[in-house]
This record gives sequence, structure tokens and C-alpha cells, in this order.
Amino acid sequence: MIQDKSHMDQGTESLKQNYLKKELYTLIKKDDLIFDFVQEAGLDGLWFWDLNNPENEWMNAKFWTTLGYNPNEMPHTSSAWQDIINKDDLKLVYQNFAKHCKDPSHPYDQVVRYTHKHGHTIWIQCRGLVLRDDKGKPRRMIGAHTDITKLKEVELQLQRQVNRYHHVIEGTNLGTWEWNVQTGETIFNERWAEIIGYKLSELEPISINTWVENSNPDDLKKSNQVLQKHFEGKTSFYEFEARMKHKNGDWIWVLDRGKVVSWDTNGNPEWMIGSHQEITKKKKDYERNRLFIEQAPSAIAMFDNSMCYLAASQEWFNVFKIDKQEIVGKSYYEISPKIATKWEINHKKCLSGKIIKNNAERIQNDNGSVQWLSWEFRPWYTNDNKVGGIIIHTSDITKIKREQELKSLLEVAEKQNKRLKNFAHIVSHNLKSHSGNFEMLLDLFAQENPEMQDNEIIQLFKTASDHLSKTIVHLNEVVLMNTSVKDNLTELNLRQAANKAIESVLAIAIENEVIINNNIDPKLNVLGVSAYLDSILLNFITNGIKYSTTKRNSYVTLSADLQDDYVVVNIEDNGLGIDLKRHRSKLFGMYKTFHNNKDARGIGLFITKNQVEAIGGKIEVYSTVDQGTTFKIYLKYEKN
Repeated sequence: MIQDKSHMDQGTESLKQNYLKKELYTLIKKDDLIFDFVQEAGLDGLWFWDLNNPENEWMNAKFWTTLGYNPNEMPHTSSAWQDIINKDDLKLVYQNFAKHCKDPSHPYDQVVRYTHKHGHTIWIQCRGLVLRDDKGKPRRMIGAHTDITKLKEVELQLQRQVNRYHHVIEGTNLGTWEWNVQTGETIFNERWAEIIGYKLSELEPISINTWVENSNPDDLKKSNQVLQKHFEGKTSFYEFEARMKHKNGDWIWVLDRGKVVSWDTNGNPEWMIGSHQEITKKKKDYERNRLFIEQAPSAIAMFDNSMCYLAASQEWFNVFKIDKQEIVGKSYYEISPKIATKWEINHKKCLSGKIIKNNAERIQNDNGSVQWLSWEFRPWYTNDNKVGGIIIHTSDITKIKREQELKSLLEVAEKQNKRLKNFAHIVSHNLKSHSGNFEMLLDLFAQENPEMQDNEIIQLFKTASDHLSKTIVHLNEVVLMNTSVKDNLTELNLRQAANKAIESVLAIAIENEVIINNNIDPKLNVLGVSAYLDSILLNFITNGIKYSTTKRNSYVTLSADLQDDYVVVNIEDNGLGIDLKRHRSKLFGMYKTFHNNKDARGIGLFITKNQVEAIGGKIEVYSTVDQGTTFKIYLKYEKN
């Protein structure tokens, strides 16, 4: 019978595996130390090694699957794993093995690198225990593998980050600190000490008191407040500019930044890390700029690149109507949201390095007032030639602008006055001719028809003709005035002027069945221009007649009383009335009408108001729909 040699070899290998495995099981049952080791190791591979026959070594299936191999294809020999372990790490394995064999108290525990079947590195923590005979001679060794590849990759990544962090620290020349908020333990780097003129060894023993003892007491109070806000989660990081005592006795400025990186189980801050950057020169430059800006006679403000205030002059507060408050550190958009938002695009352009100007910009304030500003935005630069923020210089040119507008209006008014005077001359001359013809025709008609002398209609025509002639005379008087109307006021009897106006509209009043009452004291005189006063009274009386109602007996009543320096003429009617809630704001506007009267042109009240104001008076109106209207005309009292 011929036996298969390969089958015999596998059987022999199986026997080797079985006797070692069986022996391990027996030892585990007998020796608690071995069992405890296996329990604690947390295995990604298990191996058992015959030290008397070093080539014989049993590895469990997971030993090989961790490294990407099929356990059924791998031999149980020590040379199998020695071929895929890192050669430098293999030397370490032998060194530790020798030390552990010689001294059991020396642990056989190291991290080694294996090459995975696919070519990448597997990091393994390899631990082992030598088993000895009764004489203490090493005879077997048991070991365990733990795959720590992921942990090692994280560790390497963290180390790279730490290295980058150190490079950044070195490149920016920053002092660094670490502080245990709860214990006070503090760690500074050498640069931290150099900033204040010391070597780190000179400041030992290092603690949080090292910082406290070298800090300005006033700044400590403020920094603690800022720090507390960070502890409470109100700010994402801690930042404060503080003064520190240099070894030479001078005070220097540092920018102190930090952040809590760990918290205890109760949510209290534990470890905090941060940095110190010396900013003494920057701070001195800023202080010079701040003092210059605050004392400047014009409106200037300085902002950082987040548009937070660094400084502002007193005139800035005045121009932008800012109440007395501490604005340094606050956002421009918080203090003056409307104007800041309006200029937001310009802020961004300026922060990119552009200089922007506007010689005159119209600003509508919240209270409705108009303000004119000229302004200039300029970027300011840090020592490393980067834009640090904006300096805004403004001038309130509202008065200048109003003077320019007034001058322009005066020029327009002067031209209009010239045109109006020319027009008035022409009109008065032509009207005088026509009124003269009209008066002459009436006289001829009366002479030819003496029986019509007392006819009521003829009398009304004569009255109208007389009034027209007088109006033209008065108009000529106004036209011939070379100074303003107010400088040419004369004493006028109010009752007589009212009677004349009433006579002019009597025919209309009779036709509309409106009674006109003149209750004005005959002794009351006012200052005015006769043509204006006639026109004023005529307009208001005519309106009272025109807007009477058929619902009741209509009337227009004139009365007057003294109030301080004025004679107040009351012209009251009981007609249609005006809805003042709807129409008060446009009551005296040109071409504004308030009833469906086909003859209304909306010009009478506009002209009347201007005439009243021209002679130094004013008008008030009181009205109720379907009850009537009262106009109060304030005219200058002649005795004043």
C-alpha cells in the first residue's frame, strides 16, 4: 500500500498543532496566571511558542486574518511572521525577549509594524509571557496581538497637527500658555517669558500667579470679566489686550487669546490653552491715532475690519446724534443701523483698499429731518501692510446746502416777482381801461333811462363797478411797492372792509338764500394791504355761500376779537363742512377741492392763505361735516 506523502506531512503538522493546543488548554486549566493573562489581553491574535523547539509556534486564526492572510494556508512556524514584520521592530522584539527571559519583571510589551498582505502597514501591540520550568528555565511563551492601527493613525495625525501648531507658533513668535482652571497648574513656553524680558527658568516655580504678579491690576479685573463670559458660553473664545510688567520696569502690551478645550463632568472649565502676542508698538500707534481722533474738531471715527468702533471724535457724536455712551468695541451697525446699512457697500470697498468720497449726500433721518453730509472713507493699515480697518471723516454741510438752496430759491423768486410785476402792470392797466368803459356805459345808460336810476339791479351793477375800480387802484398800489408787503402795511377798518366784501356778493347771497351777518366791532382796525384784505374776506364769504346747504336756513357770520397782538376774524357758516381727518393736510393746497361743485377750481384757499401770511397773519380752521365751518384769520392789530 502506497501512502500519499503530502497527506502524511499534513498529519504530522496536525499532530504538532494538536499537542501544543492541548498543552495550552491544560495549562490554562491548571495555572490561573495564564488564564488571567488571556482574559486581560484583549486579543487580535494569539500565539503559543515552544522555546525548546523555536521553529514551532502555534498562531490562532485571528492572528493571520488581522494581517490579511488565510489561516488555512499559513504554517505554524516562527519564521512565517518574522518575514512580514518590520526589520527594525524585529530587533526591538528580540531585545525585549532577551530582557524578559533574563528578568521576568521586565515586560515583553512593544508596538511593532507588520506588512499587510495588501501592502499597507498594520500596527500591532505585541505582548507576551514566558512560561518557565521548575528550575526557572524558559520553556514556552504565550503571546497576544492587539491591532492598534486606527489608534496609531489618529496619533500620527495628531502629531502632525501638533508639529504644524509648533511651526505656526515659531513662525508667529507667539508665547503660549496652558492653564488648568481648577488646580491652577500652568505651563508657559520660553517665548512667553521672553516677551516680558525673562528666561523661563527665572520665573520658576511656574503657576497662574506668575501671570497675576506680572499683570496690571486694573487689566486683571477687566480680563476676568471677559474670561467669565467665555466660561459661561457667551463668547466662543477669550480675547483681551492687557499690560504686563517687563523686566526693565516698562509696561508692555500683549494680545491675550485663549479657549477652553476640556470640561469636567459638571460642565465646569478644566483645561484652557492660549497665546500671548506682543502688540506694544501697535498699541502706541493706535493710542496716538485715538487721541488725535478724539480731539479732532471735525467728525472722525476709526473702525476695525469688523466695523467695530476703535475711537470717535466729539463732533462725530454731534453729527450722528449719538447719545453719550461707550461705543468703543461696539459695532457701527448697532450704534447707527440706518446710515451704516446705507453705506455697507462702501465699507466693503474701503476694506478692500479703496478710498471713497462723496461731496454731498442727502440723508433722511429717522425723525424725518434731512441732513446733508460730505464724507471720505480711507483704509488704515497694520504693520504688516494689511488693512486693519477704516477711518471715516464726515462734515455736516446741511447749513451750506440750505443756504445754497435758499439762494437758488431767492433767485428764482426774484425772477418770478419781476414777471409777476410785469404781468400785474399789464393786467391792472387793461382792467383799468375796461372798468372805465364799464363805468362810463353805466352812466350813459342811466342818463338815457332816468326811470332805471333806482332799479335794484342797476344799483348792484354800480356797486360792483365801484368795487372793481377800487380793487384796480389797490392792485396798482401793490404793483408800485418797491419793498416787501410787510413793510407797506396800512391801517384798515375791519368792519368797513367786511361790509364792502358783503356788498360785492350780496346778489349771490340772495340767490342762494344765505343770510350774511357782520358782527365786527366798528372800532377794530388791523394792519394790512387793502387789496389783500378785500380778497381774503371776499374768498371766505364766497365759500360760505357756495357751500351752503338746503337742509336748514343758511348763514355766514363775521365776528372778531382781540388775542394778544392779533385781531382774530371769525367767519362761521352752517353749510356742508369739511372732513378735516381726510383733507386737513391739503386744505390750502393749490387746485384742491373737497366737494363736487362744478365751479370749484381749488385756487381760492391757496391764494387766500398766501395773502394772509404775506401781511403777517395765519389761518386756523375748524369744521364738522354737515354742520358747518369756522375760519379764524389772525391779522396784525393796528395798535401793535
